[in-house]
Amino acid sequence: MELSSEALEETVTSEAAQALFDKAALKFQEVAALAFFNWGNVHMCAARKRMPIDDSASKETMATKLQAAYDWVKEKYSLAKEKYEEALSIKPDFYEGLLALGQQQFEMAKLHWSFVLAKKEDLSCWDRTETLALFESAEEKMKAATQMWEKLEELRANELKDPSTSKKDELLRRKKKQGAGPEADETAQQAAVMRSQIHLFWGNMLFERSQVECKLGLTGWKVNLDTAVERFKLAGASEIDISTVLKNHCSNEEATQGSQEMVESLKTEGNDNPNDKSDASKA
Repeated sequence: MELSSEALEETVTSEAAQALFDKAALKFQEVAALAFFNWGNVHMCAARKRMPIDDSASKETMATKLQAAYDWVKEKYSLAKEKYEEALSIKPDFYEGLLALGQQQFEMAKLHWSFVLAKKEDLSCWDRTETLALFESAEEKMKAATQMWEKLEELRANELKDPSTSKKDELLRRKKKQGAGPEADETAQQAAVMRSQIHLFWGNMLFERSQVECKLGLTGWKVNLDTAVERFKLAGASEIDISTVLKNHCSNEEATQGSQEMVESLKTEGNDNPNDKSDASKA
């Protein structure tokens, strides 16, 4: 028994065993981060469900219900932010979580803007500092997440070309099942879809920001609009779609509707947004 224990101890402390332990730890890390990520998504989905408000109610009742709806949605977005940050604290290179956090900041900015419009406040007196800061934060996270994803894609591509010894067997098994060609093609296609979704989301973010800035009379709106158009083109939008959206720019309801219609028309592949794990994990 003592000899068996000693032999087992030597086995579990070997370099090969340590590599397996490290691999298992990484898997648990990813699963834990994914759990918080999906938890955040639940709050985001709940927040997007609009609370019905009776337009026939009195002005005072309308104001009270509008404030209650705003507070409820804001709380859901805040809870989502907490969960995404938890996911990133567990796995700092979890680009899906960073994309989701950018989406959350973007939705918060839109919520602020929608609320001030619904209350029909005087925009010249409205403090837009927090709203614009949220747009800025959303874009910063979008940029960081994109860079993170591109690095991971580069690593994956290099592994397929020159896999390490620890991954050769796994790759060979996949190739036997699917064939080397189809697997490589599928990987490239999934990466292309993900890249298109990122450009689309980024473009929509800049477009809506430019609408807000245009309505407020800020000088930076044209730069953001031009950059948004470039993103839409990279995402695969047609010139007709882009022209339709641009015609309605600064007419908030129509422009937002036109932008959303273009977004929907481009979603022929993949999921609704780039922070959806089911799509991102395939890329």
